Amino acid sequence: MALSFTKLKFSRVRAPVGQVLAVDVGSRRIKLLLAGNDFGRLSIIKEEGIDLSEEGLVSPDEIKAHLQTVLDQWGRPPLALVLPQHLSISQVVDLPIAPESEVEKLIQDETIKLSGVSDSRIVYDFVRTETLAANRQQFWVTLCQEGDIRERIQRLGVENEDLCEITTTANALIAAFRAASPLTSRAVLVHAGAQTTVVVILLAGQGAFATSFQMGGDFFTRALARERGCPEEKAENLKRGEDLLNGPKADPELVAVVDGWIAELKRQINDWFKHNASGGDASSFEMIATGGVFDQPGYLEYVKRNAGIILQPWPKASQPDTATPSKGFEVAFGTALQALGYSAQPVSLLPENYRVAWQKRLWLERLEFASFALVGICALLLALGTWHKMSLINHKTALREKVRAGQQDVYANDSLTADLINEYESMRPVYAAQQTTLDTLKTISLLQQSRSNRSLWYVLLADQQTYFSAYPPLLVSTNAQTNIVMTMAERLTRLFGSPPLGLTNSSPAKPGLIAELCVPEEPEAARVALSQIVKELKQQKLFSKVDLLSDDLRRSLADPKVTVADRDFVLSLDFAETDFQQSLRKKSPRNSPRATARPTTTGVDDGG
Repeated sequence: MALSFTKLKFSRVRAPVGQVLAVDVGSRRIKLLLAGNDFGRLSIIKEEGIDLSEEGLVSPDEIKAHLQTVLDQWGRPPLALVLPQHLSISQVVDLPIAPESEVEKLIQDETIKLSGVSDSRIVYDFVRTETLAANRQQFWVTLCQEGDIRERIQRLGVENEDLCEITTTANALIAAFRAASPLTSRAVLVHAGAQTTVVVILLAGQGAFATSFQMGGDFFTRALARERGCPEEKAENLKRGEDLLNGPKADPELVAVVDGWIAELKRQINDWFKHNASGGDASSFEMIATGGVFDQPGYLEYVKRNAGIILQPWPKASQPDTATPSKGFEVAFGTALQALGYSAQPVSLLPENYRVAWQKRLWLERLEFASFALVGICALLLALGTWHKMSLINHKTALREKVRAGQQDVYANDSLTADLINEYESMRPVYAAQQTTLDTLKTISLLQQSRSNRSLWYVLLADQQTYFSAYPPLLVSTNAQTNIVMTMAERLTRLFGSPPLGLTNSSPAKPGLIAELCVPEEPEAARVALSQIVKELKQQKLFSKVDLLSDDLRRSLADPKVTVADRDFVLSLDFAETDFQQSLRKKSPRNSPRATARPTTTGVDDGG
């Protein structure tokens, strides 16, 4: 016997985004549920139940053709099929602690024991469950003959479709119930369909037992039809229209059949509790009913009254935004949950070739998804780059406009500055003449003060331009001081009316005065007096230089009658430079030299 099996983590390999169509085919109805996984959000897109008798679908070929039409209308999404529970075996396998590499071999051996002797290949899958037993580990194992699976696929005519999942009714019920009531840890799920009743026991929220027996709604219908001697269609309508289990209309034949169903249900449940003492008392388990049988009037009341079994309807979702299937679509919904990766206990019975094909499609979908994501990222980066470039262009344009506006301001400022300089240059000679006149008057005052308490007199006072140009001397009387000041002021004003603005290289003349004086003292006394006068004048900021004039530059302009031989001295008084002496077009900004210039001297000792 050859075995084929799926791997533990295969059922967790899912497409990032997708849809799946769950197909639950019964003897009377085909239930289709289209579910989608939109980036982690589960939604039920569409549900449809096809009544085979109403649609006139009797032969397998008619069912195939109709199913293909539905698939075309729904866009041919990947399919997830429900395998009837009676074709499979689901059981908890208890194993000793062993490495993961040995677990699969141990389960394979247990699968051989469960399946018995068969020439058909066995497809099985398993998932680990929790256990409180020390040094033991448990696995929920589901197996089925591969021939039964492929025969089911061919019967539906979907062997060429994209099959992504095949699971059993029991595993689908577990997934659907866990989604609807995740906090319920102990429950017995009873699904009574047209042909089969499936019983699933959940312990600690996990599948612990699953079985089925061939008693369902059709079994009750045939019994009622035999008793009443009517067609099965009429018996079905009669069964669903009236309460034939309770009250005066109770049908003994139907009641006996239902009692047999109850007895078989109790036997299956009690048998599990008998062999699993850890499960506790059956009263601690919730009994959940689902399937068309329980839609029969009075059925749940009869089971409760005669068997003491309280069957509750399928629970509603605890969260308001949770996807909830319509009544009767619980198995299809559980199958879709497992196909989309939302089952906590997934078990897949997909044959090997379909599994490989589906894995290939998953990788292609992921590749396409990654490609689209990469294209989107590239488009986003391109948009960001374009936006950045446009921002830089706009920024540079704004800067260029700002520079252009700044240049216009500079041009306007230069034009205004040129106008101001021209206006200033037209008035500068007047200011220079006024400054020279003021400096000359201050110098005359200082020279008059220097005569106080000294036996000396000034014999000549002239501007340096006049002196070095050998103009006629300015002679004044030494006996009338007031006339000296007025006469010299008038003459200097006349002479400096247009004072020179610059000096030539051939003339030693600078802005300033030449003062010639006589000191009729002994040589040492005369030298001391002259030194004191020079020192006092040098302390004035009015002058940049106060010094004796060298003999080679002296002019004989004074009247010899008022001089004393060997006692005649000539002082050069250079005015400190002012802002009016240079043109603004040639002058660079600097501090006023009158405020910073320090007078220097040569040939005269400052000491007494």
